[in-house]
Amino acid sequence: MRAFDATPAGDLLAEFETQEVALFIDLVQQIIGLLERVKEGEADVEPTVLARLFPDAYTDDPSAADEFRRFTLDDLIDRKVENARGVLASFDVAQARRTADGEVRLVRLDREHAMYWLGTLTDLRLVLATSLGIATVSDEGAVETPDAEYVESLYDWFGFAQGSLLEALEEVEGIGGS
Repeated sequence: MRAFDATPAGDLLAEFETQEVALFIDLVQQIIGLLERVKEGEADVEPTVLARLFPDAYTDDPSAADEFRRFTLDDLIDRKVENARGVLASFDVAQARRTADGEVRLVRLDREHAMYWLGTLTDLRLVLATSLGIATVSDEGAVETPDAEYVESLYDWFGFAQGSLLEALEEVEGIGGS
């Protein structure tokens, strides 16, 4: 992946290799499936994953947190699914370009789709962080499993994508420290 860059027209553009697109699409589809199963009450999901995706609104009052979740969970899930589908739509319209190393997909985002991406990248990283035992920055690499190195590389890759998207968005929006 080449980092997101701001275009003169104010769009955000990144380049993904074919295998990266396939992996990204697969993981986004998995997130959609997970969210839909949670909404239907059918998800056999680690409670810590759900706690990361849908944190308590009231940490000092469990009954208020449960009540808030009861009234908001479906809408939160719908928003997360909408974000994920927006990411998939970005890949659907991505332009293919041939390079010396193979084919790449040029993903062009407007502000609305950038927001879809930011939300979905956050969700992907939260799920991956949970499987790695990462709760804070100092926890990185906390869990040692056979797949930990691979999962950590995905976590870092999505972090790179998210960071470059934020930087490009800041440039387009005219905000930030530069």
